[in-house]
Amino acid sequence: MRACTFDAVLEASLKRSHTRVFPTHVLYWLAAGFALIYLVAAAFLSFGKIYLLPQDFIKELFRYQAAPIVLLAGIPCGIYFIFWRASDLFAWVSAPPKLVVDEECLRSGDTRIAWRNVSAIITVQNHDRLILRHRGGTYRLRLNLWSDADELYGHVTDHVVEVLLQGVHRQVDAGKSVQFGPLTLSGAGLTHKKRLMRWDDIESIRFQDEFDQGVSTRELIIAAQGKPLKIDEARIVNAPVLLAYLSQRLAA
Repeated sequence: MRACTFDAVLEASLKRSHTRVFPTHVLYWLAAGFALIYLVAAAFLSFGKIYLLPQDFIKELFRYQAAPIVLLAGIPCGIYFIFWRASDLFAWVSAPPKLVVDEECLRSGDTRIAWRNVSAIITVQNHDRLILRHRGGTYRLRLNLWSDADELYGHVTDHVVEVLLQGVHRQVDAGKSVQFGPLTLSGAGLTHKKRLMRWDDIESIRFQDEFDQGVSTRELIIAAQGKPLKIDEARIVNAPVLLAYLSQRLAA
């Protein structure tokens, strides 16, 4: 009886549940999208003496130097804001109320992805997403739709890295090369655009967050022979696996 109770407690401690969270940031994009579409509609309807906005405002709009650009691009931009930038809202509506991560798999509604079936993991920093390629296709995990997003990211990444890292070691030990986007890993070192960085020449590796003009990215920085190499993490398939391998290799 005690053994069964202990097993149940252990299983519960290894199982992590994350509840669905409303993505409040989409409200800005929805408001901006509808405002643009409404503005353009009001401008064109004014030709038919139908005024959705004050006449003085419409007249000033037509006098505005960039009015042609606003009128031509307003509706396409509004649609882009609503259906692309605010797409998390539609994903939230269709998402199940709970997502579960345990030692064997990720479960979300009818979706079940076993860690052993995952072949690649890609981090998209700017959209807070993890892309998992697995035997059944591709799963896009929108982290900002779930509670404890940082914890969820850590658990999923750790489980995938644990499985894939073993395969990387086997391939390198067998004398094979492993591709990580623009980087090629081999027993000799790392190769980028035909430039080989031997293990003894690599001084440090790290990730660095960048924020430029409203776009957030994360870069892998590899310092070799005094020259830093910067690569966007989103371009590196299995970037967490590569970092784990490099950390082990350089520490040794």
